[in-house]
Amino acid sequence: MFKRVFAWIGLVVIALWITATVLIAILPIPNKTAIFTFFMIGCVVFPILMWIVLWGYSAITGKKNVASFRSAEMEETMRKADEIREQENREE
Repeated sequence: MFKRVFAWIGLVVIALWITATVLIAILPIPNKTAIFTFFMIGCVVFPILMWIVLWGYSAITGKKNVASFRSAEMEETMRKADEIREQENREE
């Protein structure tokens, strides 16, 4: 549930941020250069921050999501490798 709510909030914020960036670029605003630069940097930084939060959530909870590094196939391979190690340790 957290991931879904976080994703929707993030999408809305990104859409509004990009809309504001376009409006700032089009409209005649005083000190436009500084404001536009701030919003352009935000267009890159905010999605990266969202990914970091999702990755942190998956790292803390152990639940996989879009930001997780390991795929399902890799998890299966790691599980099999752990089972083989456990069997080898029992045989010794």
